[in-house]
Amino acid sequence: MGKILSDEERRHMLEKLESKIVATRFMTLKYISSSINTDKVDFAKMDIEIPEFSKSLVRIIEFLAEKDPEEMVKREAGVCLENLKKKLNPTLRHDVPVCASCGERLVVSYKFCTKCGTDLKGQAWVGTYKLCEKCQNPVDPKWTNCSNCGNLLVTKVEVAKNCPFCKKNIDPNWMMCPFCGSKLKLAVPGQST
Repeated sequence: MGKILSDEERRHMLEKLESKIVATRFMTLKYISSSINTDKVDFAKMDIEIPEFSKSLVRIIEFLAEKDPEEMVKREAGVCLENLKKKLNPTLRHDVPVCASCGERLVVSYKFCTKCGTDLKGQAWVGTYKLCEKCQNPVDPKWTNCSNCGNLLVTKVEVAKNCPFCKKNIDPNWMMCPFCGSKLKLAVPGQST
Protein backbone atom coordinates (compact mmCIF):
# COMPACT_ATOMS: atom_id res chain seq x y z
CA MET A 1 0.00 0.00 0.00
CA GLY A 2 1.16 3.51 -0.82
CA LYS A 3 2.32 6.18 1.57
CA ILE A 4 0.57 9.34 2.65
CA LEU A 5 2.52 12.44 1.65
CA SER A 6 3.65 14.75 4.43
CA ASP A 7 2.49 18.39 4.59
CA GLU A 8 5.81 19.48 3.09
CA GLU A 9 5.66 16.89 0.28
CA ARG A 10 2.10 17.94 -0.61
CA ARG A 11 3.07 21.62 -0.62
CA HIS A 12 6.11 20.94 -2.83
CA MET A 13 4.05 18.89 -5.25
CA LEU A 14 1.54 21.71 -5.72
CA GLU A 15 4.35 24.30 -6.04
CA LYS A 16 6.14 22.20 -8.67
CA LEU A 17 2.95 21.89 -10.71
CA GLU A 18 2.71 25.69 -10.74
CA SER A 19 6.41 26.18 -11.55
CA LYS A 20 7.45 28.47 -14.42
CA ILE A 21 9.92 25.81 -15.53
CA VAL A 22 8.33 23.50 -18.10
CA ALA A 23 10.47 20.48 -17.17
CA THR A 24 9.48 20.80 -13.49
CA ARG A 25 5.76 20.78 -14.32
CA PHE A 26 6.19 17.90 -16.76
CA MET A 27 8.29 15.74 -14.43
CA THR A 28 5.93 16.37 -11.49
CA LEU A 29 3.01 15.16 -13.63
CA LYS A 30 5.09 12.11 -14.63
CA TYR A 31 5.86 11.44 -10.96
CA ILE A 32 2.17 11.65 -10.00
CA SER A 33 1.16 9.26 -12.81
CA SER A 34 3.94 6.85 -11.88
CA SER A 35 2.97 7.02 -8.18
CA ILE A 36 -0.63 6.20 -9.09
CA ASN A 37 0.29 3.29 -11.39
CA THR A 38 2.71 1.73 -8.88
CA ASP A 39 0.59 2.55 -5.78
CA LYS A 40 3.62 4.35 -4.34
CA VAL A 41 1.36 7.12 -2.99
CA ASP A 42 -2.13 6.40 -1.64
CA PHE A 43 -4.06 9.23 -3.32
CA ALA A 44 -7.42 7.61 -2.49
CA LYS A 45 -6.68 7.60 1.25
CA MET A 46 -5.34 11.15 1.11
CA ASP A 47 -8.55 12.17 -0.68
CA ILE A 48 -10.52 10.88 2.31
CA GLU A 49 -8.23 12.27 4.99
CA ILE A 50 -7.09 15.50 3.29
CA PRO A 51 -9.79 16.36 0.71
CA GLU A 52 -8.61 19.96 0.33
CA PHE A 53 -5.28 18.68 -1.06
CA SER A 54 -7.07 16.47 -3.61
CA LYS A 55 -9.27 19.38 -4.73
CA SER A 56 -6.22 21.64 -5.18
CA LEU A 57 -4.30 18.91 -7.00
CA VAL A 58 -7.16 18.19 -9.42
CA ARG A 59 -7.82 21.90 -10.00
CA ILE A 60 -4.16 22.61 -10.89
CA ILE A 61 -3.84 19.55 -13.14
CA GLU A 62 -7.13 20.44 -14.90
CA PHE A 63 -5.74 23.92 -15.53
CA LEU A 64 -2.51 22.47 -16.95
CA ALA A 65 -4.45 20.06 -19.19
CA GLU A 66 -6.52 22.92 -20.62
CA LYS A 67 -4.26 25.98 -20.63
CA ASP A 68 -0.59 25.10 -20.30
CA PRO A 69 1.35 26.80 -23.12
CA GLU A 70 3.46 23.65 -23.69
CA GLU A 71 1.71 20.88 -25.62
CA MET A 72 3.69 18.05 -23.94
CA VAL A 73 2.67 19.34 -20.49
CA LYS A 74 -0.97 19.56 -21.63
CA ARG A 75 -0.90 15.96 -22.86
CA GLU A 76 0.81 14.65 -19.72
CA ALA A 77 -1.63 16.60 -17.53
CA GLY A 78 -4.54 14.99 -19.40
CA VAL A 79 -3.14 11.49 -18.81
CA CYS A 80 -2.32 12.30 -15.17
CA LEU A 81 -5.79 13.75 -14.57
CA GLU A 82 -7.49 10.66 -16.00
CA ASN A 83 -5.41 8.36 -13.76
CA LEU A 84 -5.95 10.56 -10.70
CA LYS A 85 -9.71 10.82 -11.16
CA LYS A 86 -9.95 7.01 -11.32
CA LYS A 87 -8.23 6.86 -7.93
CA LEU A 88 -10.34 9.62 -6.42
CA ASN A 89 -13.71 8.70 -7.93
CA PRO A 90 -16.02 8.09 -4.95
CA THR A 91 -18.22 5.70 -6.97
CA LEU A 92 -15.26 3.33 -7.06
CA ARG A 93 -15.08 3.49 -3.27
CA HIS A 94 -18.66 2.48 -2.55
CA ASP A 95 -17.60 1.40 0.93
CA VAL A 96 -16.80 4.97 2.04
CA PRO A 97 -19.68 6.32 4.15
CA VAL A 98 -21.07 9.78 3.44
CA CYS A 99 -22.95 12.20 5.68
CA ALA A 100 -26.67 12.09 4.89
CA SER A 101 -26.94 15.82 5.63
CA CYS A 102 -24.19 17.27 3.43
CA GLY A 103 -22.65 14.39 1.41
CA GLU A 104 -19.18 14.72 2.96
CA ARG A 105 -17.11 11.50 2.78
CA LEU A 106 -16.31 10.15 6.23
CA VAL A 107 -14.26 7.59 8.08
CA VAL A 108 -16.37 4.87 9.70
CA SER A 109 -15.20 5.76 13.21
CA TYR A 110 -16.23 9.43 13.05
CA LYS A 111 -18.99 10.41 15.47
CA PHE A 112 -19.72 13.79 13.87
CA CYS A 113 -19.49 15.04 10.29
CA THR A 114 -16.30 17.01 9.71
CA LYS A 115 -18.08 19.43 7.36
CA CYS A 116 -21.52 20.17 8.87
CA GLY A 117 -21.14 18.81 12.43
CA THR A 118 -24.15 16.48 12.22
CA ASP A 119 -24.24 13.63 14.75
CA LEU A 120 -23.68 10.49 12.65
CA LYS A 121 -25.14 8.02 15.16
CA GLY A 122 -28.60 7.74 13.55
CA GLN A 123 -27.52 7.76 9.90
CA ALA A 124 -28.52 4.79 7.75
CA TRP A 125 -24.98 3.78 6.72
CA VAL A 126 -23.99 3.21 10.37
CA GLY A 127 -26.30 0.16 10.51
CA THR A 128 -24.46 -1.48 7.61
CA TYR A 129 -21.23 -1.76 9.62
CA LYS A 130 -20.40 -4.31 12.28
CA LEU A 131 -19.99 -2.84 15.77
CA CYS A 132 -16.96 -3.31 17.98
CA GLU A 133 -17.86 -5.79 20.74
CA LYS A 134 -16.10 -3.66 23.35
CA CYS A 135 -17.17 -0.03 22.63
CA GLN A 136 -20.12 -0.53 20.23
CA ASN A 137 -18.73 1.89 17.62
CA PRO A 138 -18.87 0.99 13.89
CA VAL A 139 -15.74 -0.67 12.52
CA ASP A 140 -14.52 -1.10 8.96
CA PRO A 141 -14.32 -4.78 7.93
CA LYS A 142 -10.69 -4.25 6.82
CA TRP A 143 -9.57 -3.13 10.28
CA THR A 144 -7.60 -5.41 12.57
CA ASN A 145 -8.21 -3.21 15.63
CA CYS A 146 -11.00 -0.80 16.59
CA SER A 147 -9.87 2.79 15.97
CA ASN A 148 -11.85 3.96 19.00
CA CYS A 149 -10.81 1.57 21.77
CA GLY A 150 -8.06 -0.56 20.22
CA ASN A 151 -10.00 -3.81 20.67
CA LEU A 152 -8.59 -6.67 18.56
CA LEU A 153 -11.21 -7.37 15.87
CA VAL A 154 -9.55 -10.24 14.03
CA THR A 155 -8.09 -13.29 15.68
CA LYS A 156 -5.87 -15.74 13.89
CA VAL A 157 -6.51 -19.34 14.71
CA GLU A 158 -3.87 -21.86 13.79
CA VAL A 159 -5.41 -25.24 13.18
CA ALA A 160 -3.38 -28.39 13.10
CA LYS A 161 -3.17 -29.70 9.58
CA ASN A 162 -2.93 -33.32 8.60
CA CYS A 163 -0.65 -34.75 5.96
CA PRO A 164 -2.87 -35.75 3.02
CA PHE A 165 -0.89 -39.00 2.67
CA CYS A 166 -0.15 -40.39 6.16
CA LYS A 167 -2.84 -38.32 7.99
CA LYS A 168 -0.44 -37.35 10.83
CA ASN A 169 -0.51 -33.82 12.30
CA ILE A 170 1.90 -31.45 10.60
CA ASP A 171 2.93 -27.81 10.82
CA PRO A 172 1.23 -25.74 8.05
CA ASN A 173 4.64 -24.22 7.17
CA TRP A 174 6.37 -27.53 6.44
CA MET A 175 7.33 -28.29 2.84
CA MET A 176 7.77 -32.03 3.44
CA CYS A 177 6.07 -34.41 5.85
CA PRO A 178 8.67 -35.63 8.39
CA PHE A 179 6.68 -38.83 8.96
CA CYS A 180 6.20 -40.18 5.42
CA GLY A 181 8.43 -37.89 3.30
CA SER A 182 5.59 -36.67 1.06
CA LYS A 183 5.84 -33.26 -0.56
CA LEU A 184 3.28 -30.93 1.09
CA LYS A 185 3.81 -27.76 -0.98
CA LEU A 186 5.52 -26.68 -4.11
CA ALA A 187 8.55 -24.50 -3.46
CA VAL A 188 8.13 -20.98 -4.81
CA PRO A 189 11.30 -19.47 -6.35
CA GLY A 190 12.71 -16.64 -4.25
CA GLN A 191 10.77 -17.67 -1.16
CA SER A 192 12.73 -18.92 1.83
CA THR A 193 11.58 -22.08 3.53
